[in-house]
Amino acid sequence: MLNRLFRKEGAFAAAIFASDRLSLDALNEQQLVYKLDIKGLWKPKPVLFQADSFLFVKGDELFLFYELQHWDDPGVIAMVKTRDLRSWTAPVIVLRQPFHLSFPYVFEDHGQVYMVPESQESDAIHLFKADDAGLTSFSKVRTLLHQERKNGIHYNFNDSHIYLKDGTYYLFTSYQRDWLYYQELYVTDDLLHGEFRRHPSSPICTSNEFGRNGGSLITIDGRLLRVTQDCHQDYGTNVSLMEISRLSPTEYEEHLWRQNVLPANSIFREGGHQLNIARFKHQYVFATDYRQARWAWYKLWVAILVKLKLHEHKG
Repeated sequence: MLNRLFRKEGAFAAAIFASDRLSLDALNEQQLVYKLDIKGLWKPKPVLFQADSFLFVKGDELFLFYELQHWDDPGVIAMVKTRDLRSWTAPVIVLRQPFHLSFPYVFEDHGQVYMVPESQESDAIHLFKADDAGLTSFSKVRTLLHQERKNGIHYNFNDSHIYLKDGTYYLFTSYQRDWLYYQELYVTDDLLHGEFRRHPSSPICTSNEFGRNGGSLITIDGRLLRVTQDCHQDYGTNVSLMEISRLSPTEYEEHLWRQNVLPANSIFREGGHQLNIARFKHQYVFATDYRQARWAWYKLWVAILVKLKLHEHKG
């Protein structure tokens, strides 16, 4: 009982690396340029997640968007930015909703900056647009997909992102049914008004090891890669890369290109579950998050609350 009550649990925070070369060898302490700390788990409302880091370049600034969640509060989307990879601004909350938000995928289309955050708590995927040039706030444009949670589904629409190719928007997302992840693919030719139709090859992957995304699509050495996070033994242990060999409105094929790309160094010694890459001022910037298993006082508090609620229910 005590072992279960005080078991360590993972907290996540962003780690950013930079290199002159587009190589996964850059994910080491020597190339680290920015890191959010995991601390304060003893406080009344500890920060559990500063995770799901995404990069976006606009002009001469590099933006880092990430999930920020305090215990017992829904996650919000925060942002920091830099002009030189040395000095970073203070965090700004750019999006808050009544439901939990994470995985803030940001992209530009026809001159407008958009965000598709994970909002699986609402059983939907929503599209937001930036309200200002500084990308300090976002407003909802439309709901892209909605699905009731039924038939054994535990999570709807995890970690969604969009890829544009030859006028077709490909929407990658996942759901978990009976504790197994299904990677789904939807397509449309009109982001703002079109219906996202389920791809004929969907689900494109059924696996707890490769079925959930760990970032948006990236390109390395001419390979188009889907980033996946490994959840088959524990949450957030590493990321792998699936090479997409065929992508069209009617066909999809992928195969494993590289498994467990986060190195077992001092930063990722307990894992991580995100990878995103951007080109900024002649350097390649790699956004990841790292996991640390820490003792946290709130586990005892949660156990007490559960006991009290059960007692009230019996009474």
